[in-house]
Amino acid sequence: GLLAFPSCLTKGFQQIAPLRRIDSAPDSILQASSVLEDSPVSPDLSEEQTATDLPPVLQHIVDERNEFQLNLGKAMDTLRKDYPEILKKSPDFSIYHKDINVVDPSGVQLTGLSNYRYSFSFYQTIVKVLYSPRSGLQFRMVYDFARSSIRVSWNVVLFPKVPMARPLYVDGVSSYKLDSKSGKITEHRIENLIVNGTPQAPPYGIFQMMREEMLSNRPVRVPVGAGVGAV
Repeated sequence: GLLAFPSCLTKGFQQIAPLRRIDSAPDSILQASSVLEDSPVSPDLSEEQTATDLPPVLQHIVDERNEFQLNLGKAMDTLRKDYPEILKKSPDFSIYHKDINVVDPSGVQLTGLSNYRYSFSFYQTIVKVLYSPRSGLQFRMVYDFARSSIRVSWNVVLFPKVPMARPLYVDGVSSYKLDSKSGKITEHRIENLIVNGTPQAPPYGIFQMMREEMLSNRPVRVPVGAGVGAV
């Protein structure tokens, strides 16, 4: 039942070398949802083909760039995993530099990973004591090549445990700077803080605004959506 081709045709096919598929993709573009992974070397390549001929100085630069991209991908994946539960659970601190600098909208700065850990424990305790488990957070993440930073636009809705109390809506942008060599986060800056639709300016910070909103009797304002003040 098989078709037989004349030998004059099949002989010509034998002289055609098998085609090789070449995969290539530019590595200069990073999308917010992408996960950077090591691409294994194809098993059909010999050691001579995989060996680099770059001078040591250039090879060092290439290695640093590859390490930075891998750490950047890990940082974005970790933040993407941590943010949905960041009001209740401690994040993964392995992506942060031990000398991280944290800047609050009020201008207050924290330095060091231990202080950064404590700040999370502090505001999570406030949320647990004062607000209902119904409270939640939405976010949107991008990598800003121009600023060399990860930017996360977030929107928090906090429902007080006090009966008849109004919800608290907090919007902001977290900007994360990464070390150029290691890819570890060295700075977390909170920007464009908006509480119940009103932009906040120094000396007001996040915790001051949470306390003020709980004690004030101002009318409820329309909340803004996630992403206000983003890139």
